[in-house]
Amino acid sequence: MLNYNSIKMNLFIFFIHLLKPFYLQQKIYRFEKALRYYVKMITKSTLNYTDNTSFVYPDITHKPWHESDENDTLKFVSQILENGYTDIADEWFNYLHSGYNIIPRLKPSEIFGESFKNKDEDWKYYVIWRHGKFTEVGLSLFPRTGKFISQLNCFLYSFGEVVFIVMKPGVVLPSHIDNLNISLTCQLGITIPKDCGIKVGGETRSWTRGKTLFFENSFEHEAWNQSQEDRVVLLLDLYHPELTNVEKALLDVMLKHLNFTG
Repeated sequence: MLNYNSIKMNLFIFFIHLLKPFYLQQKIYRFEKALRYYVKMITKSTLNYTDNTSFVYPDITHKPWHESDENDTLKFVSQILENGYTDIADEWFNYLHSGYNIIPRLKPSEIFGESFKNKDEDWKYYVIWRHGKFTEVGLSLFPRTGKFISQLNCFLYSFGEVVFIVMKPGVVLPSHIDNLNISLTCQLGITIPKDCGIKVGGETRSWTRGKTLFFENSFEHEAWNQSQEDRVVLLLDLYHPELTNVEKALLDVMLKHLNFTG
């Protein structure tokens, strides 16, 4: 017997099925296909939209690493951030020398659970944009960075974040995986010492100061800093660049009713 949430999802599927002929170019058949698979999965497993339930979107490129030159959206994002690197880095270093103390908006244990509690002081997460809007700190301390982020607003994952992440020396972020494949993570290198790196889907890379990396966090990934200095990146959560605008709008509506939005 279907639970109440499954009934709601099936009604949503019926509504999308009616709309499908009018939005062929927007590929909402993929959205319907994803919903049908999701309802089938939770019905089989009797799950009720828990954080352990994966939502798999079909017929989009699914791989650990993405290159900026293989997609117009990623190329544009990369150009904006890399061209703006000097201003972005200057604002970060000005903050460090200002004596102003930002309390990190989120801690690793709040993101990854109790197993990360001992990293709360060594892996700091300064949120400047979250779930569609800038934080007060983001607007006041990083206005030039905010202007660059605003240029990318239509590409940002609605339930994601833009954050400065500081990884202290000696920190290892254990292997973990997210349960959505509809977004990419973009990271711009700010302070990149030697002996730090990130592994996604079994492939290891490192950051370069002033350059971007793009990867899917629906693949198993981990990161480390074995140097004697802080490693700092600016992270942006992006919608997968192959999603159409209508698909993004439908996903925005759907995700508000699931436990994926944080």
